[in-house]
Amino acid sequence: MVSKFAETIYERDIELIIRRLEGESESSQNPFSKKDLTFDYSKIDTRHHASLDREEELVLYKGALRGYENTGLLSLALRRGLVDYVNEVRAIIEGGNEEIIRELFEVHTSYYSHTALLSATFNPEQAQVFAPTRDRTIYQLKVRADRCVIDRYGVGGCGNNGELLILGAIFPEEVVAVKTSNEYLDSELLTPERIIRWFPDKDSRNRDVKDPSNWRHLINF
Repeated sequence: MVSKFAETIYERDIELIIRRLEGESESSQNPFSKKDLTFDYSKIDTRHHASLDREEELVLYKGALRGYENTGLLSLALRRGLVDYVNEVRAIIEGGNEEIIRELFEVHTSYYSHTALLSATFNPEQAQVFAPTRDRTIYQLKVRADRCVIDRYGVGGCGNNGELLILGAIFPEEVVAVKTSNEYLDSELLTPERIIRWFPDKDSRNRDVKDPSNWRHLINF
């Protein structure tokens, strides 16, 4: 049975598709500051906390298309001009209804076209899954803990690698390094036997990159 929440997501997706077909342009502005895009951790179950210290800067990894190291990344919601929706999603997560929160995470994992969240992970091997080709790369991020929550349900199937859901946007200053070569033999999933594992070990708690020299650190690192 499809819930009312899922129906709302679906209806808004259809509305956005129709708007694009009718030639309506998308807005790609971010009116928020980092301070605006934080969660009030006092309102969130500690099982969703990314760290015991809300001010801790977490080192995370995200696989994506190349070219975002100087601009940062916007959520699909902000790329489509849905500023209010970012606040709606924050309110859902801070509201504490676990059924709705889980469903929100599940539809995010299904890549609905106006999600207000961006995924990242502690493990660069997990990020490599989302950067399988040379036109993609992996970004190393430094994101304050209360800018994100952790998917404690594991709906994305990341296991111990962890999936962090960042609110709204990843700011340019939060992108601290970028993988230089993403050729086949530079994969984070390359085994000592020179074989690519297309999926990371879900039991792994690895947080180290394969070859530190294959990363370009940015000025803001």
